[in-house]
Order: sequence, then structure tokens, then C-alpha cells
Amino acid sequence: MLKTPILFFSFLFTFWVYSQQTPGFGETNSHEFYVSQLTNSKDENFQEIIKLYEAHIHRNPNDVAAQVELCKFIGNSYWDEYEEYNLKYEETEECISNLAAKHPKNPKVLIYRAENLYGEDKLEVLNSAKGLIETNRTEWLSLEVAEINRMLGDYHQEKKWLSLMHYKKAQKLNDSLDLSLSIAKIYEAQGKKDLAKEVLLPNLEKDTTLWKMNQKANLLLKLNEPQKALDLFDVIGKRDSTFIDNEEMAKAMADLGDFATAREFLVRDTIKEWNKINAKQLLFAHDLAQSEGKVALESYRKLQEESSYDDFFGVKRFRVFLKNPLLRWSPSEVFHLFLLYGLILVAFALPYLWVMPVYGLGSLLRKSGISIRPKLNSQWNIKHFWLVSFFYLLASVLTVIIFEYQDTLNYYFDLGNTYFEESTDKSLLANEMILFVALMAISTLLVLGGKKIKFVFKSNLSIRQMIGLGILFVVFNRIFIKILSLFVDLEDTVGSNIILNAKEEILAVMAQNGFLVTVLLVAVIVPIYEEVVFRGVILGSVERYVGFKGANVIQAILFALVHDDLALFPFFFVFALVTGYWVKKSKGLLTGIFFHGIHNFTILVALYYLSKMTSVFGESF
Repeated sequence: MLKTPILFFSFLFTFWVYSQQTPGFGETNSHEFYVSQLTNSKDENFQEIIKLYEAHIHRNPNDVAAQVELCKFIGNSYWDEYEEYNLKYEETEECISNLAAKHPKNPKVLIYRAENLYGEDKLEVLNSAKGLIETNRTEWLSLEVAEINRMLGDYHQEKKWLSLMHYKKAQKLNDSLDLSLSIAKIYEAQGKKDLAKEVLLPNLEKDTTLWKMNQKANLLLKLNEPQKALDLFDVIGKRDSTFIDNEEMAKAMADLGDFATAREFLVRDTIKEWNKINAKQLLFAHDLAQSEGKVALESYRKLQEESSYDDFFGVKRFRVFLKNPLLRWSPSEVFHLFLLYGLILVAFALPYLWVMPVYGLGSLLRKSGISIRPKLNSQWNIKHFWLVSFFYLLASVLTVIIFEYQDTLNYYFDLGNTYFEESTDKSLLANEMILFVALMAISTLLVLGGKKIKFVFKSNLSIRQMIGLGILFVVFNRIFIKILSLFVDLEDTVGSNIILNAKEEILAVMAQNGFLVTVLLVAVIVPIYEEVVFRGVILGSVERYVGFKGANVIQAILFALVHDDLALFPFFFVFALVTGYWVKKSKGLLTGIFFHGIHNFTILVALYYLSKMTSVFGESF
């Protein structure tokens, strides 16, 4: 019974003592102190503390810090950490609104208000504060200006250059503020690893928050500093061993060449029940690369015990076979390898789904007495249509098996983590694209020969005419994209320049192999094989059965479909129709190849300068 009165008078005494020292609020009277004082009689104590705040504010109406603390107390007193929900949300919002109405230009109020907003509302308050700082700097403490800049830096994460500018201002104004992690992340994203190290290394243990220290350690791995990352992980582990990321520790040890210790860390994760299959996948990948064949096979079979879908097509087992051909196969492992053969047979048979209807439609038209007179002298027939379709499917299957096998199985069978949607490994992306282009180029060579080659490099237009028309074609594409963007949200655009839907892969090839190699690949080889396949083989063979107009529409649909971008489907469809028309008009494929090559070249130039700008200004310049 005496509990509540005692608490009440103790709060009054605290207020009295503190009010003799300063009109503001200190640590003893902060919202954290009063939140900690709430007992089982929470509602009753909450009201008493509110009265104490109100009494103090009534006596000190200019004490804005106390008014901010009142709002913070309301917002934190009924905060449920487990549910991440504030039962006093409406009261908190009302308190903040009243505070902002009374003191719209007060630095403390603006900072607190911005902390509780998101999106455009947050930016509006921050920009308002920025304007007030510029017009009346004397009203703001350096620490307050630093906090506004820190929040602006957090908000503009997508605009790396702008975020970096605000972080540097905040760090300069408040040297006790540790923004080394945020700044180093921006430098790392821009490829400036030396600058990232210069910022990060002196501040590794400046922030004692475990999750920040862990982020710094992970960033050190990206910066090729495994030993320093390992040292920092060791500091984290001594404070809280459950906070250690065994996967990252294994990566650090592998970078140091200690593969045995790396394996020990990976094994630790396989004991846990959470996400066990992903842990076993990582262990198998490690053993396949670094351990003996028997160890790799043991890891493989333990992984299969977890889920037989993990190696649905037997590709992993085949890789173990390449590591040690003498290891015995189990009947289940042989069965999964046969499923791979079945997948290839499906790729072999699948083209009949679109080839046979064309053949059937042609037969139906002939029986109806409709005469089809081919206008192209391409020498290709329905057999070649099936052949290029099979080659395309086979190249896709092989590319996935080599580069995306694990991620694809994880995605379709809901197994471990899936990384391919946000892959940042530039060498992997580059090699994947190069392999696919190489396979398609080889496939194209298999359907060429004799008169077909002459048709490929034939045109009744001069080179000057083809270049001029190609430039007009590029201008037409830009106008079409502008019109299309009025109806469809095209994310991958820079000004009026459409970026290929393979933007990341192209940038990866450019980063790894240089601009000239990328031009050879994207502006020469790709236009040649795509024109041969779609405007040559498909258009020429289908025309024999349904006529030129029908064949042109069919090849345009297939061309748009293989680019796998619904938003850009109309663009690719029209692109194919126009180049198909010029096959008939120019009596060969060379004009379309010029058009295609010039179009791709202009995009590469745009991407090249975009990559240069992002290296200076950030990813979202």
C-alpha cells in the first residue's frame, strides 16, 4: 500500500534537487530513468510520472529538453520489444505534433521529430532543419548540426556521393561520432578499397556495439583484410560467443589459407537446427574445393540425408566423381544423374511445342489452297528452327548448371538461402554471360554454311546507308522508349537511354575484361548470332509455312520472350519487327546486324560513362 506514495515522493524529491541545479533534464531525469522506474503498477505509476513532467514543464515553460523527454517517455514506456509495437503510439504522435507546433524551429524538436518519421516526411523535416542551419547557424550547436547531417547521410543511402558528403560533415562537427563504418561501406561500394581501409582500420574498436563491430569485421573481409577481421571476430567472441558468424569466420580462415580451421567453423553450424541445410551446403562446397574426395562424398551424403532435392539432377555427385572417379556410387546417386539426362531430353523435345504448330499451320494453309511464296532466299528450313531452339535451351541449361545450380534448386525446392537474385560477384556474372554468348555463337556456326553465309553478309544497301539508317533506328528506339515509359515503369533507364536488361552482367564483363572486349562481345558477336537465329533461321524457315508477315510476327514474339523482361516486351517486339522488315528490304541480314550493333554500341557507351560516374558519385547518380 505504501509503495506508490513512496515512489511519488521520491520522484518529487528528485525533481526538486535537479531543479536547483539546471532548468533542463539530465541523465537522472531522462526518459530512460523514468521508464526504468515503472513497476508492476505500471498504469498508475505512468500517470504519476506524466504529472511530474507536466509540473516541471509548467514551472519551466522554456525547458524544451524536458518537453522532448516527456514525449520520449510516452513513446518508450509501453514499448514492446518482442512485438516491436508501441501501445502508446497515438499518444506519442500527439505529443510530437504538439511539440512541433509550439517549437517548429527548435533544433532539439526537429531532431527528435525527424527520428520518428520515415520517407518523404522525414526528408522534409531534415531539409527544413538544413535550411534553418544555413540561415541562422548560431542557434544550433555543432553536435545538433552533426546529427542532422548524420540522418541526411542515412536517408540518402542510394545516392552514395550525397550520403558520403553528409557523413563527412557530421564526422567533422562531432569527432566522437563514429561513422567510419558507413563511410567505409560507401567507399567499398565505389571500388575505393584503399580509402575504405584508411577510414575503417583506425576505428575498429571505437564503437563497442557488438552488431557494429560484427559489420566492421564482415566489411574487412570484403576489403581483403582477413587477419584483421579475424582479430575483431575474436574480440566479439570473447564478449558474446553466440554473436559469432561461423560462416564469416570460415571465410576469414579460408582467405588466410587455413582450410582445416575454416572447416571446423562450418561444421559448428551443421550442429544447429536452424537453417541446417544451408550450413551443410556450405560445408560440402568447402570440402569439394579443399578436402579429399572421400571427405567431400561424406559431406555430400549427409547433405542428401537432409534433402534429396538438394542435388536433384546429380550435378554435385558428378563433381565429386571428377574429384575422385574411384568412389562408389549409390543407386540413388545414379538415379539423380539419370534425371540430368532426362533434363537434356526435355530440352531436346521441348522445341516441338512451337515448331510443330508452325508446320501444322503450313500444311493446313496448303490444303486450303493458299499458296505460300517465300520472299527470302535464306536456305533454312523447319529442321533448323528446331535446331536453334534446342541449342538455346541447352545453352541456358548448361549456364545454370555451371553458375546457378545451387541457387536455382534452393529457389524452386525452398531449401537453403538463395543468393543469385542479388549476386555481387562480378567475375561470376561476367563468366556466366561470356559462356552463354560463346555457346550461342558456336551453335550459330553449326547452322551456317554455303549459301547461308552469303545471306548473312548480304545487303543491297551501302555501308554509309546502313550506318545512317542505324543511327535513325537508335533515335527511333529512344523515342519509342520515352513513349513506353509513360505507360510502364522502366527502372533501368538513364535519361533517354534504355539500359539492356542484362545491365549487371554487361557491367561485370566491362569491369573484368575492359570496354573493348565488351564491345566485341555485345556489339559484334551478340548482334550477329541473334540476327542469324531470329531474322535468319527462324524468320526464313517459318516464312516457308505461314508467309513473311506471319513469320515476322512469330520471330518478334520469340525474340521479345527470350529477353525475359515483361516491361520491355513491346520494345523488343517492335525492335525485332523492324529488323525483320529490313531483311526482306535489303535481301540479307547485314543491315539488321548493323542496326543491332549500333544500338548495342550506344548502350555500351551509356553504361561505360554511367560506370565512370558511379565510381565518383555513387551507384544512384
